[in-house]
Amino acid sequence: MRLKKLHLKNFKGIPEFTLEAQPGNTEIWGDNATGKTTIFDGFTWLLFGKDSLGSAKFEIKSLDLKGEAAHGLEHTVAAVLDLGEKELKLKKVYKEKYPKKRGTAKHVFTGHTTKHFVDGVPINEKGYKEAINNICDEDAFRLLSNPRYFNEGIHWQERRKVLLEVCGDISDADVVASDKDLKGLPDILGTRTLEDHRKVIASRRQEINKELDKIPVRIDEIGASAVEAREKLAVEKDLKAAQSDIKTGKETLAEIEAGGNVAVLKTQVREIENKISAIDNAHADRVLSAKREHKERILDLSDASVEATKAVELAVKMKTDLETALEKASDAMEAKQEEEASLRKAWFKEYESELVFKQDENCPTCSQALPEDQLKTAKEKATQDFNQEKAENLAAIDARGKVVVNAREDAAKEAAGFAEEIAKTDLLIHSATEASRIAVEALIVAKGESETAYAEDPEKKRLEKEKLMLEKQIEADSTFMADETSDTREAIDQLETRIRGYQAELLQIEANARIEARITELSDQERKLAAEFEELERQLFLSEQFVRTKVAMLEEKINAKFELARWKLFEEQINEGLRECCEVMTYGVPYNSMNNAARINIGLDICNTLAAHYGIQAPIFIDNSEAVSELLETDAQQIKLIVSAQHQSLEIA
Repeated sequence: MRLKKLHLKNFKGIPEFTLEAQPGNTEIWGDNATGKTTIFDGFTWLLFGKDSLGSAKFEIKSLDLKGEAAHGLEHTVAAVLDLGEKELKLKKVYKEKYPKKRGTAKHVFTGHTTKHFVDGVPINEKGYKEAINNICDEDAFRLLSNPRYFNEGIHWQERRKVLLEVCGDISDADVVASDKDLKGLPDILGTRTLEDHRKVIASRRQEINKELDKIPVRIDEIGASAVEAREKLAVEKDLKAAQSDIKTGKETLAEIEAGGNVAVLKTQVREIENKISAIDNAHADRVLSAKREHKERILDLSDASVEATKAVELAVKMKTDLETALEKASDAMEAKQEEEASLRKAWFKEYESELVFKQDENCPTCSQALPEDQLKTAKEKATQDFNQEKAENLAAIDARGKVVVNAREDAAKEAAGFAEEIAKTDLLIHSATEASRIAVEALIVAKGESETAYAEDPEKKRLEKEKLMLEKQIEADSTFMADETSDTREAIDQLETRIRGYQAELLQIEANARIEARITELSDQERKLAAEFEELERQLFLSEQFVRTKVAMLEEKINAKFELARWKLFEEQINEGLRECCEVMTYGVPYNSMNNAARINIGLDICNTLAAHYGIQAPIFIDNSEAVSELLETDAQQIKLIVSAQHQSLEIA
């Protein structure tokens, strides 16, 4: 598509202008505010009903110094396009509607209407749009006609999508095949995507780190409950010997006390002593088990309390950060309100300013009176210059005012967003504080329960009381045998004390064995978790190596499509991860740091590539082209908009 002719009448600030395009490229010269960009606006409005920035909400009518639109005019844009095999003539006329009110002779303004013409034939809007779409899609046209639009007019994610459409993506299989180290990655991923697997790794690594932090603490806690003890065989040997000795002593004592009620009572006492011994053994085992379980419970509750406290602190910090951000947004909004008021005051001051004209009516050389027409011309020239300067100043204030209003509205929206987030954070703080309170109360209750687990069995006290009664009865019945039996009984009591001590030692040995087994179990778990963590690190490295390999292949494939542009599609993060982006560079310089000339030539390079991809060319409007000493050549028609202070009106070259 080439633009052969473009005619504008009463369009924005241009009363009438005709562009007769040159056979090759066309240059349009003019000072600032003479209407160069308006020509581009007229062409895009003719095609798509929008200005060159893609906005349908712009003022087509010319405005006076008060900002009022001119009325009663027809606003026309017409063009002749060379489509190769044929020419296409397009025309749109925008005007006000003044139908006569029924029953009166008065015409009343009811709105606007737009008439459409294709090759001179009137056509409805739907048919007109279909004719335009047969030439070029609107999105493609904006990419092909404006060298800045790709980098400045669409989001980086959309730019990335277009590049991948132009150059094609690279399959995961191609990436794996390019690096032998990645051979095992598909088996690791299974049915998961790479991104999902990275999320799984991150989650599992966090869980393992928490477990690895807890295991040494648990080992220390469990190890602290172990008591030094002798070898089990030595204790069992001593116990066996003591049991044999007590059996002999009891047999001797039985022989002494044989017969009568004393023997019966003594038998009952022995049965009670056996029951008490069994109760003592069971009690010792319960005490040891209860202590271990109680310590583990307190450890778990302590962990929960610490985690809940951290959650409260994190939520409070989040709220503080949000309040700081809210204060900054509010300050920014107030600053823009003050600037808006200042601009309004400046506008009215400029608007109300009047020309103060002073002119010497005598010739400075001969002192004769100057001709009246010469004085009049000088005053008209001064008035014209003053009005032009005043209009430019008012336009500049208006433009700045719109920027300030938009900034103030953005700051207000941002402040409202922060306020909403603070309200949510307050709820989070309340929830986390309640969780912390519950965890602390549970820990306090658990610590208070520690004594109840060690209470002595009441059955033992009953048996001891019964035993004492029997022993008193025996003593009463056996007074006469006291001398013979006292030494034997004392020896038996000592043996029983020793036996209970040996039994307690065996219980402790068994407890130590259980403690050692638990420590071994936790140590094995720690080794397995460390090995699993190492494997996750290996998988994470492979996934990052895959991404970097794909990045290199993808950027190389895309860059081959361009002459100047070099694309950066991923950005290295501080944590060595990668983040998707889409940034164009040339000779290592990113787009945001390029000068105006480099940005224009990069844009032309992109237009060339996209034109080849879409299979269509469109006229390229190059604003501020005077900034470029040598424009990149394009197969498409170039219309250069050149700023020149010497050209007070538009001129075509």
